[in-house]
Amino acid sequence: MKSQPLKGSAAEEALRNYFLSIGYYVARGIKFTFHRFDVTDVDLWLYARNSPLSRERICVDIKNKKTPQALERIFWAKGLQSVLGLDSCIVATTDSRPDVREFGLQHNVRVLDGKFLSRLTNSARSHKERITEEDFLADLESGSLGRLSGDWRGRYEESKSRLLHSLNFDGCNAWLEDIEYLLTQIASGNRAWRLFYASCSHFMIAMDFILREFIAEDQEQRRQIIERGIRYGVSGQAFTEKVGRMAAALVEGVAAQPGLADTLQQELQQQASNVKADLLAEFFARNLTGSAAFDVALALESAAFSPQAPTPSALPSQAQAVVGVIADFCGVDRKIALA
Repeated sequence: MKSQPLKGSAAEEALRNYFLSIGYYVARGIKFTFHRFDVTDVDLWLYARNSPLSRERICVDIKNKKTPQALERIFWAKGLQSVLGLDSCIVATTDSRPDVREFGLQHNVRVLDGKFLSRLTNSARSHKERITEEDFLADLESGSLGRLSGDWRGRYEESKSRLLHSLNFDGCNAWLEDIEYLLTQIASGNRAWRLFYASCSHFMIAMDFILREFIAEDQEQRRQIIERGIRYGVSGQAFTEKVGRMAAALVEGVAAQPGLADTLQQELQQQASNVKADLLAEFFARNLTGSAAFDVALALESAAFSPQAPTPSALPSQAQAVVGVIADFCGVDRKIALA
């Protein structure tokens, strides 16, 4: 009997499992927003560590309707790749016409056609012992009180969206804020482990993407780069200090209070110095060599979608070490974080 391609969310999950099985990091259903407007969803976002120097980011457009309009989807996927600045794109479609594959090849778009999707239905690669995206979201909503309790689902959607546009130190700092909040929730007994693991995995993908540029630097240079990035963000120390001086000058001009400008600048400098960026910088510069950051990201993503979310003590040793140093950075007792 001929296998039929999977439909809807089942097809997306099957393809997600397939790409996970061949070594990609995969996020599903990422919202692409512009000025807080939801523009579209990226069905699958793939990330691969091809070598110490190169990374690959791919968007996958999945259409498995009766009339898939595959040629139009190729245009759509190619445009989305261009807008998001990704390395390539894939269209998965129930259409099996050779013309579709040929058109895709002419425009550097890989096409997974109906024949491939039919085979995938019976392939072991499409089945993994993990929960679906829908189950993950349902678990988040059952563990929080919506916007009255930190809006866990909203945090998760924003966390995924950063993968599209913020694989930089500003994105890392936003993830660290989420992670610190989730650690406090775990300490109070809430069921936040899945979201914690997912957020940490996104953070580790960003660190892997950043560190690819500094593969030739020695350990001390990497440490300094990471510390400045975590402490001051993408703009850097010079820009932060410039903004501080401008703000202080404005306050002094309005308030006309002697010494207020100096007090403001000192407070801004104190806040920057209070960030425990040195802890993360020392650990990541020393331990995240080779594929370590990517491997930890995969392990944490797997934990987030495990049928029974494991405790951190059941994670691989490298992932435990990352959770521990992040807890130190956030000022949370390691005994709680590594329970």
